[in-house]
Amino acid sequence: NYAALIQQQINEDRQNLREKTVYGIQLTEEKLNDFRDEQIGQLKELMDEATKPSKKITISKDLEHK
Repeated sequence: NYAALIQQQINEDRQNLREKTVYGIQLTEEKLNDFRDEQIGQLKELMDEATKPSKKITISKDLEHK
């Protein structure tokens, strides 16, 4: 089960505190050829979203009351 594999990798990452974590499995060229072009595009979009730097939103409250 792929979800179980990802969960296991996340748990191992938390325990080992590795610098760079790689999740999922390596796909061979043969397995990549089984995907349709649309699926490859979706995988690329998911990878881009998962690896982009996170933007932190800071909310400052105005403590001054008038």
